[in-house]
Amino acid sequence: MSEEKQAAEPMAEAEAGGVDTADLENAAELALTAFCWWRADIPQEVCETYWRDVHGIMFARAPGLWQCRQLRLAANRPDLWPKVQGVSFDAPDAAQPQGMGHGLFLSEADLAAFAGGPLARETIPGDAHNFIGRIGAQLSPPGGGRTLVDRVDDPAMQGPPPVPTFVLCFVPGSGAASAEAFHRYLTEHVAHPWSGHPDVMRLRVEPLPPYERSAMGSPGVAYQWPGEETYLGWMELAVRSEGVVGDLLEGVAAGGLAEQVGAVHAYPVREVYTIVSAGRPTEVGLRGYPAVRTIIAAGVEDQRDEAVLELLFGDAVYGLDRLGRRS
Repeated sequence: MSEEKQAAEPMAEAEAGGVDTADLENAAELALTAFCWWRADIPQEVCETYWRDVHGIMFARAPGLWQCRQLRLAANRPDLWPKVQGVSFDAPDAAQPQGMGHGLFLSEADLAAFAGGPLARETIPGDAHNFIGRIGAQLSPPGGGRTLVDRVDDPAMQGPPPVPTFVLCFVPGSGAASAEAFHRYLTEHVAHPWSGHPDVMRLRVEPLPPYERSAMGSPGVAYQWPGEETYLGWMELAVRSEGVVGDLLEGVAAGGLAEQVGAVHAYPVREVYTIVSAGRPTEVGLRGYPAVRTIIAAGVEDQRDEAVLELLFGDAVYGLDRLGRRS
């Protein structure tokens, strides 16, 4: 089977309703995580709206992305955890990111198509300083990120998650022999057991390389990490209730957690906005959220028709199909 046909299959099955969110995400080989700190001289609401409705829609028009989401984060919640000797759950205010961008790419070729286009090479980096004060972007090791369970199953989520959802960020402990060993511990001894809990609705684990500098640079935006504790991995965890989070940690605390993990920071996900899903821009990615919300409130289905969207936005409607993946 040709590489193009293999890459096209998840998209075709998704359009037919035959693939769930975990399968869609796990079709991707590469993941890009961007921790964002907003400019302090602009109201946070303005930064977040600009991120979604101005900056975000540029990604919907750039080739190569399989998935692109924006996660709006609340302050760290150390109160969720039981006390574990040797593990810190506190994070300085200045070190806590307010947003996280997450992009998936099916292949190195798609990542290159994205990075080599004029939007990702020039326009997007040149726009970031308008709302971002600091950024730390990292590419996960190929094939490292995995969605282990997803019972929420909403690949194009827009707005507040339906259940409590957290981005859990992990700082390695003194016993972590290497980044690779830490990644194995995080995946095999934490993420996999947690994913089997009946009250875990979604869990994705994303290993990160040691942070040196941002994988995405933007003129006028600082990329130094704000503090000494940098993240070597993170999880997206959705649960039926907040109390589940503490229960999960109790299950691994006796298994050498303090040797491998120095700190865990839990950022509640206030809202998720999906710009690209299964290789195609969402309506929010094409129009911006306010326009889509208004169209839905008015009950105007004609404006959501693909033929109308194609007239308005041209080939941008088809996303990865522009790279020759249509079967």
